[in-house]
Amino acid sequence: MSREMAAMTAQFVATVSMMFNTLAGAFTQLSKMKWVPPLGWAYSGGDWTVAVMGNWGLFIETSKADFNRLFKELGERVRVETVAA
Repeated sequence: MSREMAAMTAQFVATVSMMFNTLAGAFTQLSKMKWVPPLGWAYSGGDWTVAVMGNWGLFIETSKADFNRLFKELGERVRVETVAA
Protein backbone atom coordinates (compact mmCIF):
# COMPACT_ATOMS: atom_id res chain seq x y z
CA MET A 1 0.00 0.00 0.00
CA SER A 2 1.39 3.39 -0.92
CA ARG A 3 2.06 6.03 1.76
CA GLU A 4 -0.71 8.17 0.29
CA MET A 5 -3.20 5.29 0.43
CA ALA A 6 -2.09 4.39 3.98
CA ALA A 7 -2.58 8.00 5.12
CA MET A 8 -6.03 8.17 3.52
CA THR A 9 -6.96 4.82 5.08
CA ALA A 10 -5.84 5.95 8.54
CA GLN A 11 -7.91 9.13 8.21
CA PHE A 12 -10.95 7.13 7.06
CA VAL A 13 -10.67 4.70 9.98
CA ALA A 14 -10.15 7.49 12.53
CA THR A 15 -13.16 9.43 11.23
CA VAL A 16 -15.49 6.42 11.26
CA SER A 17 -14.25 5.43 14.74
CA MET A 18 -14.97 8.94 16.08
CA MET A 19 -18.43 8.85 14.51
CA PHE A 20 -19.24 5.51 16.12
CA ASN A 21 -17.92 6.76 19.47
CA THR A 22 -20.26 9.76 19.28
CA LEU A 23 -23.22 7.65 18.18
CA ALA A 24 -22.58 5.06 20.89
CA GLY A 25 -22.63 7.75 23.58
CA ALA A 26 -25.84 9.25 22.23
CA PHE A 27 -27.51 5.87 21.86
CA THR A 28 -26.49 4.92 25.40
CA GLN A 29 -28.31 7.99 26.73
CA LEU A 30 -31.33 7.47 24.48
CA SER A 31 -31.78 3.72 25.03
CA LYS A 32 -30.54 3.49 28.66
CA MET A 33 -28.44 0.53 27.43
CA LYS A 34 -24.64 0.41 27.74
CA TRP A 35 -23.02 0.92 24.32
CA VAL A 36 -19.78 2.53 25.50
CA PRO A 37 -16.90 2.26 25.31
CA PRO A 38 -16.98 1.08 21.69
CA LEU A 39 -14.87 -2.04 21.16
CA GLY A 40 -14.77 -2.05 17.38
CA TRP A 41 -16.69 -1.84 14.14
CA ALA A 42 -17.01 -3.40 10.73
CA TYR A 43 -18.38 -2.33 7.36
CA SER A 44 -19.00 -4.37 4.22
CA GLY A 45 -19.78 -2.81 0.87
CA GLY A 46 -19.19 -3.83 -2.71
CA ASP A 47 -16.48 -6.49 -2.67
CA TRP A 48 -14.70 -5.36 0.49
CA THR A 49 -15.00 -5.41 4.29
CA VAL A 50 -13.11 -3.33 6.83
CA ALA A 51 -12.99 -4.36 10.50
CA VAL A 52 -11.39 -2.36 13.33
CA MET A 53 -10.78 -3.07 17.03
CA GLY A 54 -8.55 -0.84 19.12
CA ASN A 55 -5.48 0.08 17.09
CA TRP A 56 -5.86 -2.94 14.81
CA GLY A 57 -7.80 -3.18 11.58
CA LEU A 58 -7.85 -4.86 8.24
CA PHE A 59 -9.39 -4.75 4.80
CA ILE A 60 -10.43 -8.09 3.29
CA GLU A 61 -12.41 -9.26 0.30
CA THR A 62 -15.86 -10.00 1.71
CA SER A 63 -16.11 -13.32 -0.15
CA LYS A 64 -12.98 -14.51 1.69
CA ALA A 65 -13.93 -13.21 5.15
CA ASP A 66 -14.65 -15.56 8.05
CA PHE A 67 -16.22 -13.03 10.41
CA ASN A 68 -16.07 -15.24 13.51
CA ARG A 69 -12.34 -15.79 13.04
CA LEU A 70 -11.78 -12.16 12.03
CA PHE A 71 -13.27 -10.75 15.24
CA LYS A 72 -11.62 -13.45 17.38
CA GLU A 73 -8.17 -12.57 15.98
CA LEU A 74 -8.70 -8.81 16.30
CA GLY A 75 -10.03 -9.23 19.84
CA GLU A 76 -6.99 -11.26 20.87
CA ARG A 77 -4.63 -8.58 19.54
CA VAL A 78 -6.51 -5.83 21.38
CA ARG A 79 -6.43 -7.84 24.64
CA VAL A 80 -2.67 -8.40 24.31
CA GLU A 81 -2.13 -4.67 23.77
CA THR A 82 -4.26 -3.82 26.80
CA VAL A 83 -2.45 -6.29 29.08
CA ALA A 84 0.98 -5.05 27.92
CA ALA A 85 0.09 -1.38 28.53
